[in-house]
Amino acid sequence: MPTTVNNFTTENTFSIESEKDLVSSFRLRDQKKLVLPAGLKFPLHIRSYFTWSEPTGSMCGWCHSYGSADEVGMMSESFNSNTSAAYILCQNLRCIEKIEEAVNLSGKSVERVVDQLYSRINLFFEGVFNYKQD
Repeated sequence: MPTTVNNFTTENTFSIESEKDLVSSFRLRDQKKLVLPAGLKFPLHIRSYFTWSEPTGSMCGWCHSYGSADEVGMMSESFNSNTSAAYILCQNLRCIEKIEEAVNLSGKSVERVVDQLYSRINLFFEGVFNYKQD
């Protein structure tokens, strides 16, 4: 990947030689949703791009535990071709274990806090699947 430095910026350039190479550059779970424009001609010569990793932490929307970008991240869900939503969640989805540990250390009742967690998870399913609990 050639790199050039111009006026305090670094520009990375590269080529994508085929449709197969382009599709394989996406995560496996995203490849099946990928729709390529008609008439796309290869090789694609990419002049520059941006990428970053988030250095700051976030709070999980379910268990409200705080963690670094390696521990808490964004999960996105596509409802249809026009609508999607994103949720900030623990990357390992071990929310109930984190809540139980924290509550047990504080000496409080686990049941109430776990019920609150289940309510927040239920709101997620209502949004994603238009699911309503009976």
